Amino acid sequence: MKKKLSTQILTAIMIITFLTLSGCGNGSASDRQYDAGSSADLNVSQKSEITGETYDVEATDDAMPEDTSQSITMDKKNTAAEASGSEEGASLNGTVANTKNTQSEKLIFTYNYSVETTEFDSFYEKISKKLSQIGGYVENSETDGSASDGSNRYASLTLRVPANQMNQIITLLDSESNITYQSQTSENVTLQYVDMQSHLKALRTEQETLLQLMEKADKLKDVIELQSQLTQVRYEIESYESRLRMYDNLVEYSTLHLNISEVQRTTNLPSSKTSFMEEAGNKLSDNLYALKQGLRAFAIWFISSLPVLIPIAIILAAAILIRTRKKRSPEDPESQDQDSDTSTQ
Repeated sequence: MKKKLSTQILTAIMIITFLTLSGCGNGSASDRQYDAGSSADLNVSQKSEITGETYDVEATDDAMPEDTSQSITMDKKNTAAEASGSEEGASLNGTVANTKNTQSEKLIFTYNYSVETTEFDSFYEKISKKLSQIGGYVENSETDGSASDGSNRYASLTLRVPANQMNQIITLLDSESNITYQSQTSENVTLQYVDMQSHLKALRTEQETLLQLMEKADKLKDVIELQSQLTQVRYEIESYESRLRMYDNLVEYSTLHLNISEVQRTTNLPSSKTSFMEEAGNKLSDNLYALKQGLRAFAIWFISSLPVLIPIAIILAAAILIRTRKKRSPEDPESQDQDSDTSTQ
């Protein structure tokens, strides 16, 4: 009886022990499954040591392996650095591009000057010499008047001057002549220039495509059609290239319209520093000089016209003398008889 009771007690103790061990094993497996979700050293799929069951751990942001999370972190840092570098690069490139665009702007400058000089030949020679030295040229020239007949000469010039050398010509005009009028205009043709370059690039691409199609064309009709299109494209390319060369020339060489007047006395032009008395004295001097020149011109004309004026004066004097004698001649005899009869009665 006692042996049977002892056997039952031992059996109960073994069952309790087994159940306890099973619970501990399940708890450790659960703990290991939890750790697998949070630890970075475990694999995504693990097998319980006690139950033999396999637990799949979902790959979430919280259950990411350490190496992968570090890799993503580094990638984010690298991406941020690249983005920052790209922004800085874009800013720098933008600055460089803006500077480059500013330097490559296509500006056409045109100048208009009217000057006076008392030494026409010497001044004209200096202008021509300086223009040749700086690489410019005369586009158009027109001269009026002659020193042989004593008249003042006048010249109208259109000069093409390198844009970066224009200051030398302006300095020469200011030092060697009296500037009576000056103006400067500029035209920005950058947009037109870039637009033509884009059209030219597209046309060249189209030309290459047409040439490739011609090589592959088998039918005569296709070849003729492609040849016609190619001719039109080449014409447009030449037209755009010609216009671009014209713009390049206008930008590289500024245009100066120069009017040169030969004078005996330069005009006194008032400035902001000229006082009232100085300006009045200059005007009086100019008017007296103009009167003097007028009288001089009249005297020259009168003396030079004497060969014509003297015969005219002689003819007029003879006509007046004849008319006067006719008025003083005696009356007709018949009129005298009538007058005598009247007086007798």
